Amino acid sequence: MDFEGRARIHSHLDIAPLIDIVFLLLVFFMLTSTFLVPEAIELELPESSSATVTDVTPIVISLNENGDLALNGERIEMGRLRGAVEALLKADADAAITLKSDARTEVQQLLAVMDEIRAAGGTDVALATLQK
Repeated sequence: MDFEGRARIHSHLDIAPLIDIVFLLLVFFMLTSTFLVPEAIELELPESSSATVTDVTPIVISLNENGDLALNGERIEMGRLRGAVEALLKADADAAITLKSDARTEVQQLLAVMDEIRAAGGTDVALATLQK
């Protein structure tokens, strides 16, 4: 049976405002969140009671307990370290070098890296530590 007096009710859901709110939330979270750039290798610096605070230096070499090296946050092989440091020192001959070594790193590995730095012409080398 078909009744002519009744009009069919078509329900329609407008999702445009919902999409606007979702995009606003997306923009809000993108603007308020912070993105941390992780170091190339994880380190636990040794502690020192005589440590002094210095400014950030342009050349930072990191060495972890497994012998992995990073130069200014990028992984590098031991064989390429000397050439890379030489290139950085050519650009800035007075650049200080900070060596961040893990507290559990073997002394022989640390000395091998320091020898490579000295062979590249680095004379101003500082060891990074944490203050007690």
